[in-house]
Amino acid sequence: MLVNIVFITVFVLFFVTNTLQEKIYKKRGFNATGTIPVDKRLFAIGKFSVLLAWSASFLQAIGVNLRMIMLSGGFDIAAAAVFSAGFVISAIAHLHLAEANTPVLPDGTTTLKTRGIFRFSRNPSYLGIYLMTLASILFTADLVILILGCIGIVIHHRIIKKEEEFLTARFGADYGAYCSRTRRYI
Repeated sequence: MLVNIVFITVFVLFFVTNTLQEKIYKKRGFNATGTIPVDKRLFAIGKFSVLLAWSASFLQAIGVNLRMIMLSGGFDIAAAAVFSAGFVISAIAHLHLAEANTPVLPDGTTTLKTRGIFRFSRNPSYLGIYLMTLASILFTADLVILILGCIGIVIHHRIIKKEEEFLTARFGADYGAYCSRTRRYI
């Protein structure tokens, strides 16, 4: 029961925090302009895939049994812990990025973020997404969710590779030095 509450709470918190973030951006007049790092369809598929995986964990938590195989309660506890950790890591990264947090490669000036959580991971937002997706796969124990989650993770990794090309071009040696001391994920 507690595991279900954790999944429901974190799922709702994710959407509430993202909605609030969007409202704050609009209130400040912030407009993210730039280029989507990969093909628009691929980008949409990647986002949609992880959201479906997370939604499946929400459905599982409210009592819709999606499981193809039964797992012990220990797996549910581990999944809830990983889902929560993913949310916390992603939330900290979003707070640290502030208005630089955008799904596009910005046209305007940017600064290289290397402090805070970015000292430990170059991509903590994506790390959080991956953890939440992996937890959803584990919690639902469903083949379709496994496939969707893997598709989402692979596409997000491609997005990261394109973002790294952008950051290398934008920040040159500074980004290279950052990459040499900080891993892509953990």
